Amino acid sequence: MNHRCDHESDVSRAARTGFWPAALAEHTQSCSACAETRTVTEALLAQSIRIAQENRPPEAEHVWLEARRRARLHLRHRALFWFRALRALTFIYLPAILVWTLAQRTAHPLSAPEAWKPRLHADFSALLTGPAELFALTGVLLAAVCIIMGSLYLVREARTPLHPSPSR
Repeated sequence: MNHRCDHESDVSRAARTGFWPAALAEHTQSCSACAETRTVTEALLAQSIRIAQENRPPEAEHVWLEARRRARLHLRHRALFWFRALRALTFIYLPAILVWTLAQRTAHPLSAPEAWKPRLHADFSALLTGPAELFALTGVLLAAVCIIMGSLYLVREARTPLHPSPSR
């Protein structure tokens, strides 16, 4: 049917708003074009409501919490880089110090077997001379940098609030 009515837009508006003047309701019952407009408009509105309910966006609080969780996770990964670097330096420096110590011990043979017992002040002062001093100092400085950089990220993470602030 190709019949058009001047009241179709009024019927469509009434179906969307839910406000039906008595005269328009009576006209809709007698006019086939307006009745069809009402049926189609109500079907489209029902479909629109169903789609809106199915595709509801997440709550803002959940989105905010997920963003904070990801930011904290990112900070942990950045801190973890420095602690992994410290571990790698440990695996480099410990064998090097062990080799250096053994090389120093074999270069100066000891007379008695009890000389291998640790004498902390004498052993370290003898070992930390010349290039060994620079080597040890470099290791200590690299370890300090790794610990400080990793700790800065962890402190920053601890200061990041997990719950949304009321001002936002």
